[in-house]
Amino acid sequence: MKVKMKKWQILMVTVMALLLAVLSPVAAMAQSHDVDVESSKPKIKGSLAIVAPRMSFVGQEIAMTVFLRADQEPFPSAGVWALTQDEADTLRAEIEALREEGSLSPEMDYEEMVGDRGVFLGRTGGDGKIYHTFTESDGYFLVAVKKWYLPGFTRLHVRDMPRALGIEAPRRAAPGAEITITAFQRITNDPVEDAGIWALTRNELETLKSELQALRQDTSTAAEEKDYEAVVSVYGFLLGRTDEDGELDHAFEEAGGYLLVAVKRGYHPGFAPIGVYDIPNALAIRVPWVVPEGKEVTMAVFDRINQNPVEDAGVWVLTRDRMEVLREELQALKEDARITADERDYEALVGIHGDFIGRTDEDGELNHTFDEVGAYLLVAVKKSYIPGFAPVFVRGAPDQSTVPDVNRVPEQDEQIAEEEEQILEDEQGT
Repeated sequence: MKVKMKKWQILMVTVMALLLAVLSPVAAMAQSHDVDVESSKPKIKGSLAIVAPRMSFVGQEIAMTVFLRADQEPFPSAGVWALTQDEADTLRAEIEALREEGSLSPEMDYEEMVGDRGVFLGRTGGDGKIYHTFTESDGYFLVAVKKWYLPGFTRLHVRDMPRALGIEAPRRAAPGAEITITAFQRITNDPVEDAGIWALTRNELETLKSELQALRQDTSTAAEEKDYEAVVSVYGFLLGRTDEDGELDHAFEEAGGYLLVAVKRGYHPGFAPIGVYDIPNALAIRVPWVVPEGKEVTMAVFDRINQNPVEDAGVWVLTRDRMEVLREELQALKEDARITADERDYEALVGIHGDFIGRTDEDGELNHTFDEVGAYLLVAVKKSYIPGFAPVFVRGAPDQSTVPDVNRVPEQDEQIAEEEEQILEDEQGT
């Protein structure tokens, strides 16, 4: 009996061994299959972001850019939707419910979810951009969506475009000289026809400002019905009304400081200052900041006001030790009330302290070769013009210690520049 039992035990062990040998590969294959299935499941590839203005106006085209958060690169073919606040709240609640249920997955079609709630604006191009013009004012959530990517969001507030005028006009004009004044709509810059252009003297400005502010804050009258022109007409005089190009030509006969006001029913007024006075002729001189020793350079003399070249202007060069003396004598000449601006002989004064190097040709140019290293001041002079000034540094070999720091304006040159500006201001009567 014992012998038979041993044989049965041996048989069971053998059968179990065979079963293990057969089942082990099957189990291994099953486990491998589970891993392959898991790894083959699609995964989220990244997150999108969208950039747009925080605010825009009805009828104004705006640009929106979608990019991948990971590398900040523009993202093409992304769909962009606009949702109102209520639509965005509903969408957020849906996504939150799915998250709590554990139902969110990479296969989730966010585009379908968003499409049921918002307005489709279009898809981004190769540069990740999309353009759109909103026709209604509201607060919006912009959503950028593409399958396998988490959506990107940003806020946008679209407002009704304010109807406000602007004025484009010269800041300065000479008495009797015709100028062009342009009225346009702010933000769009479109010209505005039939806008009244009024001029006020500066002493009337403060009173006008307070009355315009009171009218603007008056809630009993609709914005499009407020008659700003009636208020402006009390203090100013009408120059005329703009044409279909938004333009008006006018010549001021009397010198003085004025405020230009553009007015039209349904628009907020536009303002621009203008000074009317005789503008003296003034020279300017252009030359390289640093020039090599022994090399010919070209300097140009031109009218500071209109930038036209000036022929037959004399050019002098002064060394640094003569600059302060020249500055003091220019100041004395400027303060001499017995001499009018046209009679001031700047050339005689500059000739005492500088070396004459030549006169400009019909193109306002003069060539000259500097033979000595150093720092100089060039002065351009012509009868009936205020002189023009320009510093120049003559450079020798690169290792010479006399080479100045070209990144710094010397104190003397700052003084000359200030003097030049002061002469201009005094001549203009400001």
